[in-house]
Amino acid sequence: MPDVTISIWTAVVGFFLSFLAYFFKKWCPSLYVYILTAILGIGWIVYVFLDQGFIKTVSIFFIFVFSFFSSPVPERSKVQLQEIIDQLKEQGAREIVLSKNKERLLVDFLFSGLFIVIAVLYFLFGPDSPITLILLYSFVSLVVGLTKRVELFRSLRLFYAEHEEVLYAVSLFETKKYPLEELSEVSVQTRPDVLQLFQLFSLFSPNMDYTTSMGKTWKLSFSGEKVYFTPDPSESMTFLLKEEIHKMEEVEVKPFYHQNNWKRLLGKWYFAATVKGVGAYAALITLFTLMGIGPIVTTIVMVLFWIFNLWISDRVLKIALDMKKIDDPDLLPIIEKVFSRAGLSHVDIYVTESAEYNGFAIGANIGRSLVALTSETLKLPHEAIEGILAHEAIHVKKRDVLMGQLLRFLLIGLVLAGVFLFYKDFQNWLEHAQIFVFLSLWLLIFLLPAFQSLFTQWMEVRADHLGATLLDGGNAQMANSLTILCEYQDRALEKSAGYYVTFEKEQEANKKDKKISSLERDSWFFRFLEFQFMSHPPMYWRVHSLQTTETGWSIGKIKLWWCSRFRESLPN
Repeated sequence: MPDVTISIWTAVVGFFLSFLAYFFKKWCPSLYVYILTAILGIGWIVYVFLDQGFIKTVSIFFIFVFSFFSSPVPERSKVQLQEIIDQLKEQGAREIVLSKNKERLLVDFLFSGLFIVIAVLYFLFGPDSPITLILLYSFVSLVVGLTKRVELFRSLRLFYAEHEEVLYAVSLFETKKYPLEELSEVSVQTRPDVLQLFQLFSLFSPNMDYTTSMGKTWKLSFSGEKVYFTPDPSESMTFLLKEEIHKMEEVEVKPFYHQNNWKRLLGKWYFAATVKGVGAYAALITLFTLMGIGPIVTTIVMVLFWIFNLWISDRVLKIALDMKKIDDPDLLPIIEKVFSRAGLSHVDIYVTESAEYNGFAIGANIGRSLVALTSETLKLPHEAIEGILAHEAIHVKKRDVLMGQLLRFLLIGLVLAGVFLFYKDFQNWLEHAQIFVFLSLWLLIFLLPAFQSLFTQWMEVRADHLGATLLDGGNAQMANSLTILCEYQDRALEKSAGYYVTFEKEQEANKKDKKISSLERDSWFFRFLEFQFMSHPPMYWRVHSLQTTETGWSIGKIKLWWCSRFRESLPN
């Protein structure tokens, strides 16, 4: 492992060069700026190489690249931002004054602070291990996120163009336009629900959090995106209340420190520290190191802690994702039919709020499993929802969640054990064959997701075809369910991408020449990536395999997937 001090300084250098490039672009051509930053970056990496050696420099290099490209550099200057604002005003857009209070920023600093403190304590007192790098990446991400949050707080302006019926959100980092014709739901919260908005407390893509105070918050649901902002109480927002909006309600949100939120707060903290990151593991390792507990005992405790977290994962995710049982009277008979056919009478079905289309199974075994659908998924036709439920029912029945975690743990354990034993027995030889070791290590890192995808893709294909046996329409209905899911997903992605705006001489939305379609066969390179490294096979293949085979699961279908995995990964 590289030296922690060198790693942190590398992140600082990456940030510095990124900001240097940002400021130099005002006076120099971009090409010269890139050449200058490249020379300075290479100089730092050479210095690290001379100090740390070849193997450790590899990790340092990726820390540098990550820091440089994730640096919170604004997309535009304050002068350019003002030009955009002037254009909007010239076109007759009305500014919506935002309520701004630093208390909102302090909440984000508070939530991030605990994880940052854990990382710093581990850097100071923890042992040298792979967790160091994971924490460093998390540390950089949190610092970048907080910096962007501060700049967003300072620069955000909101405008409404009545002639276009478009809402504009303008800041140093991005400009987005939201056509009100895409608005499907409006609600008002008494305050921002920070336990839902904080980036580490969400499993899915983050919401557009434009909240700048702890006051009344408007929540707008667009296709593929949910937007939150806090207008000044004096502002009239009646332009949002169109006849097409069928739901308008004011929701009371308790402060995150209210006793009614304690369980939810602890659940989300635990989720962030054990599921989305390694903060809890790092804290325990740091504590054991300070107490003088040896590495063998520490390793045993870490493994037992991981097993415990796997065992209670259903409870943690239920709280962390604010899940609620589905009580739709139209869906309950469908749920009952699918899960009774699967022989699963004690599996609860929940909904969690998200703008994404998704469904997933949770839990270590059948007795502690549940299935969750996102709120957006419930908007699909019932036939498609039935297919998604059948797919997830098979994951529960076959204990795929548990098996997937065990296989992932086994693969990572084998790689780490192999590296440790090799390093221990051939330490002298390693000093004279660093390039060979470097290539070998990267081959292992490269092959790890490939080996993992062998198991996960097999589980997904099996869930498709066995799930079809639970449906009245068999393979045809399952194929149609996946097709509908893809069409809705692709449409939402297109809408979300269209919200981004560029301002040059005129104001125009970013448009793509080619429509997004997951059902079309892509170029061989992207097929290769999906088949060899992703957890799911490409959707076009999943649908095609259902449409061209009979309902059921057999050795022949395993062969079909295995052959396609390699045949489809080759150039046409």
